[in-house]
Amino acid sequence: MDTVTIPTPSRRQLRAEEVADHLRRIDREVRASAREDWTSLSLTRAQLKILVLLRQEGATAVGHLAAHLGVKPASISVTADRLVRQGLVSRADDPGDRRHVLLALTHDGLALIDRLQEGRRTRLVRALQQLPPAD
Repeated sequence: MDTVTIPTPSRRQLRAEEVADHLRRIDREVRASAREDWTSLSLTRAQLKILVLLRQEGATAVGHLAAHLGVKPASISVTADRLVRQGLVSRADDPGDRRHVLLALTHDGLALIDRLQEGRRTRLVRALQQLPPAD
């Protein structure tokens, strides 16, 4: 009968797996608490995606947002209308091509996204501080 030897993981590999487990736990905790922040708002997931993209990209054409999110421009327009009514997004004609409409975050929209992202960062730092120093 042949003997099968199973390689034993090195101390370094075991340590890496332990740290990975810590990171997974931290990610779950941060995501769960972030979800509480996001769901406390009266915004849909699609609206939040648009706000985050506008934060990353700056003023952006409706067509570009639609392509990035994999939806039709009409869907972005309808969703953007709600964000405009809430004072989170502004619409403007594209000075380079008047056939296009640019969407941009308003001051309130920018403040909202920054606040949500800072909350996530704060929770991440707090969770990382709970790790043993060696990790």
